[in-house]
Amino acid sequence: MCEGYIIPHFDILIEARVQPKKLSKMINLKITKLEKSYNQPLLDDVTLSHTGNGIVALIGDNGSGKSTLLKIMAGLEEQDGGRIEWGGDPRIGYLQQEIDSLPTLSGGQKKIALLADLIYSSLYDVLLLDEPDNHLDIENKQWLASALKSFDGLVITISHDRHLLREITTHTWLVEDREIRTYPFGYEKFTVEYQREREDLEHLFHVQDKEHKRLKDLVERFRQKAASSLKTARYYHALEKRLARFENEMVKNPKNRDAHIELNTSVSGKQIKHKLAVMVRDLSFAYPETAVFEKAELYLEVGEKVALISANGTGKSTLIKLILGQLEPSVGVAKSGDGLKVGYYSQEHLETLEKEASPIDCFTKRFPIADYEAAAVLKRFYFSKNTMKSKVWTLSGGQKARLQLALFLYTNPDILILDEPTNHLDLKSVAAMEEFLVDYEGTVLLISHDHELLNNVCDIAYEIKNQKIKLSQNFLND
Repeated sequence: MCEGYIIPHFDILIEARVQPKKLSKMINLKITKLEKSYNQPLLDDVTLSHTGNGIVALIGDNGSGKSTLLKIMAGLEEQDGGRIEWGGDPRIGYLQQEIDSLPTLSGGQKKIALLADLIYSSLYDVLLLDEPDNHLDIENKQWLASALKSFDGLVITISHDRHLLREITTHTWLVEDREIRTYPFGYEKFTVEYQREREDLEHLFHVQDKEHKRLKDLVERFRQKAASSLKTARYYHALEKRLARFENEMVKNPKNRDAHIELNTSVSGKQIKHKLAVMVRDLSFAYPETAVFEKAELYLEVGEKVALISANGTGKSTLIKLILGQLEPSVGVAKSGDGLKVGYYSQEHLETLEKEASPIDCFTKRFPIADYEAAAVLKRFYFSKNTMKSKVWTLSGGQKARLQLALFLYTNPDILILDEPTNHLDLKSVAAMEEFLVDYEGTVLLISHDHELLNNVCDIAYEIKNQKIKLSQNFLND
């Protein structure tokens, strides 16, 4: 049973960091025929073994069972069948995806406090971490990477930050089709190997698809002749059985796994060259106890893709609220361009989803469209027929994020203001989001701590420093 995590006090964190490193046990893990179902099978006949320490990337689509697996391994949830055996009875620390304790701290501060306790306390041999990098800014992600690499034990972590996974992981476990495939190397080499596997599968699928069509044509021809003789009828029934066996053994089309995000209509402001999409001029703003901006300036032209990369607590969210008109400047101007439609996405919006509604319901209640039209939109955001009709409360964090993105993008905005849009999204959806933003012809203001996303999408970066908004010279494309 997992010992859980201890809520630390900040005054012991520095002391914990300098404690002598304890030599951890050699970890042995064996999972045999593990099964877990909710409304439908989630994990089925999962069997794997792991010996040694290191950092395992646990990856897979949203809703595939990653978080459930960690809870079962931690002893916090019961499986329906199978066994999990830890050799040597290691001490297990677990960090859940959402943190409700330490109410006086921000999300990032809570994560740092709990992670520091787990990593540096010398209490644990195994760490099971569910999205430990969520809510962390870039500097704290660098701290996390260094801290985890120094941990003398086994770490199994769910993360959707590709840069972090490439930097720290030594093994990769892929949750797919209710099974887990293990790779004895980190995420960077995994991406190469997985692409090779995919190319092989695509080739095999096309070969099998061609043979499948030939067999179906053959069955149809002999079906029409089956009544002509007993010998022909026997051959027809043999062909039917052969076709059924072949269909049962066919691989699935790998392209059906792809996530793809798109808008149906064009961006109205995209052709207007040199028009201002966002104007922040001579901006000053302060809360009762804190000055945030003093004569700050920011000008974004239509079509620009801009990163805002400051550390947490420097005023990024305040700047967005000023641009959106949710806050009033003390002095100066902060606004979007005239005649341009602004779309704003924030993780806070997830809480506005109606828990008892289905994703299709969420669309038809908000927009004057039919169920089939809503289903067509959701399909482009990687929703299956089942998840389209499931209640919101049953969806994973990533599925809720994709639903909110679908609702947000359906309004077809000219300017996208995105505040950590990839939090809770699986790696496939992060890649789809990146592809969409690269192709998007409107203006993007992107707040993210995803190093790779920022580098691939944005042309320029700004940071908030000393109450000013300044060009950043040391992040993009470093």
